[in-house]
Amino acid sequence: MAVVLVGAGVSAASASLSPRTKASPAHIRPDAAPAASLGDLLTYDYGNTRSGLDTVDPTIKSLSSAPAWDDKSLDGAVYGEPLVYDATVYVATENDSVYAIAARSGKVLWRVRTGTAVTSSEINSAPGVGCGNINPLGITGTPVIEVARSEIFVAEETELSGQNDWRGIRHWLVAISLKSHNVIWHRDIDPPHPNTQNHYYIAAEQQRPAITLANGRLYVPFGGLYGDCGQYHGYVVDLPVSGNGSLVSYQVPTQREGAIWETDGAVVSPQGDLYVATGNGSSNDIAHFDEGNSVVELSPSLKRIGFWAPSDWVQLNDQDWDLGSAGPIEVPGTSLLFVAGKPASNGDAGFLLREGHLGGIGHRAYVGAACASGGDFGADASDVVGSRIFIYAACGGGTEAFQVSTSPTAFHRVWSPSNGNPNGSPIVAGGLVWALDWNNALLYGMNAVNGHVVVRRATENLEHFVAPGVGDGMLFVPTSSGVEAFRTIG
Repeated sequence: MAVVLVGAGVSAASASLSPRTKASPAHIRPDAAPAASLGDLLTYDYGNTRSGLDTVDPTIKSLSSAPAWDDKSLDGAVYGEPLVYDATVYVATENDSVYAIAARSGKVLWRVRTGTAVTSSEINSAPGVGCGNINPLGITGTPVIEVARSEIFVAEETELSGQNDWRGIRHWLVAISLKSHNVIWHRDIDPPHPNTQNHYYIAAEQQRPAITLANGRLYVPFGGLYGDCGQYHGYVVDLPVSGNGSLVSYQVPTQREGAIWETDGAVVSPQGDLYVATGNGSSNDIAHFDEGNSVVELSPSLKRIGFWAPSDWVQLNDQDWDLGSAGPIEVPGTSLLFVAGKPASNGDAGFLLREGHLGGIGHRAYVGAACASGGDFGADASDVVGSRIFIYAACGGGTEAFQVSTSPTAFHRVWSPSNGNPNGSPIVAGGLVWALDWNNALLYGMNAVNGHVVVRRATENLEHFVAPGVGDGMLFVPTSSGVEAFRTIG
């Protein structure tokens, strides 16, 4: 693992300096706490409730008519949400690289290459594996920043040195210092009993969800490849933030499948418990529930506390109608969770569940019509506007907004965009709902109350389910070739 410093005027002697030291004062603030009016984005969707709500950045009325900068020089596609800390934007690529970029100027400050990305031919050389839609596979899930330690953590797929087939594929959790730009530690995070037909093949596992930092630990979920090929399970693994100590793991108890592939990672309750959603399992017997198509509550030590599944979970398993195509999120100001997934035979449905009392099979707090335009994919967002509670869902036909009531417990659809198809994972920043159309490479900013499209901008090509990020007076878009930035206008 090598540190590669990129950019004119960066010498080897400057390698131990912080990113803020190496950039000009016009672009990077000096060492100080970030200004209260310019928010940081340290984890996926701004926090472990996965609300997607930026509560700090000021009102945004528009964006610059063209990107303020567009860095297409990165070494791979960016699937994760860009993170922002102290006037620097951090992104990770499918070529196993982490970049630090000056937020205002787009200057690459440094790059760390953490490993060797894995090609589809290497993955497909494994027994029973022959699918997937990311090539190469490197860092896919969104990293997380720990300010007190001044470290960024990434989960990568990598090929061991000297090997070039499935036997050398590993998943590592890597800690990088934001000050020295050095790799502090890396740990193998593949669950127990790898590369056996009775358990799972590492090559059949894919790490897509964001890393969750909570309880002094780093939680990393796993699912499978696009197409669900090979012997794999849904897992959550965790390590202490120090990198020391034993790996702890939870396995979805399926014969195979049960992927955890939501982009937002685990939701964390005020008590420190975690909630994840699963995709289709392999059981087609009502008497043998396997936690496929479920929301599962886990303790901080990854012991299962509770679960919920819709009453038609067997049919969902049989038809690959993943409940877990989008993760659960907390409904603000309540003790409820919202979750929706792929459409099923009874149409598109969303569910309200009670935190701490998921209720088992069929016992939800409420079920209602959701995503009439076809399924919920990636991650949703939420906000409270006045006295109204909103959920903004990443529907296949474009963002849809639902208003939630608590007396009675229910939700109903209130808007879809006035035009366009922003089908990416939404966020809420500056008073607008922002979402990307990853099919047509467009960015939308929508009125949070009525869905009127206020801002529309063309972008570079985009990958599946991507979410923009706002911080330091800029809006950042992850692209197939790097990252581009628009200046916000208040």
